[in-house]
Amino acid sequence: MAIKAIVFDVFETLVPNGHDLWLESFQRLSREQGLAVEARQLWDTWLPMEREFRRRRLDPQTLTPSLPFQSYTEVWTDCFQRAFRKLGLSGDPVAATELCWNDLGRRPVFPETQGVLETLDGSVKLALLSNADRAYLEPLVEHHGWTGRFSAVLCSEEAKAYKPHPSIFHQVLERLGVQPSEALQVGDTYHEDVRGAKLVGMQAAWVNRYGAAPDPDLPQPDYQVQSLTELFGVLEKSAAG
Repeated sequence: MAIKAIVFDVFETLVPNGHDLWLESFQRLSREQGLAVEARQLWDTWLPMEREFRRRRLDPQTLTPSLPFQSYTEVWTDCFQRAFRKLGLSGDPVAATELCWNDLGRRPVFPETQGVLETLDGSVKLALLSNADRAYLEPLVEHHGWTGRFSAVLCSEEAKAYKPHPSIFHQVLERLGVQPSEALQVGDTYHEDVRGAKLVGMQAAWVNRYGAAPDPDLPQPDYQVQSLTELFGVLEKSAAG
């Protein structure tokens, strides 16, 4: 079926969000709060705590969500509090989380992102769907001049669900006013983007910028691209039927 809407993941799909960028934030955090610790040590203490939250927020088999829902703001603040305590530091966990928000809200784009979005705008409906909080997703949209470009912008904090839970996909499809089979999910993660999209009947394009191996244990994407520019070919194939 022809694609009428493209739903984009944000981080590592439209904008980079690698460990190098996070380490820059942690270096600034250590300087601004005068913490007697190397940024790498703080990062290595904080990150496993944050990853544990990602593992437990949805049961990987049943996709049953953890209750109550927790936003990244709540989780990151708690992780900073525990990391500071573990390292014997008197840091401010709230300010640390806010610093991370601010940096996330100013992430650069991948080289092709703006051109692809400008070309697609008007030819199909566009949406953003991100496991994120409003506190940094909304500033990022404004920072890159995307206000008004997307027919729907939905984050996990607003949806009260994390990808790949079907609920968050159904919510964005409802806002777009399209059937699942008419929408293409574009994202960099197999578990969250490809699996989640396929569960609700959407088409899925896996953005594999770094040559990762496909996951044979999860649903396979309809398309695999290394650059967003390849989406034009995907749309041509879809239109040709």
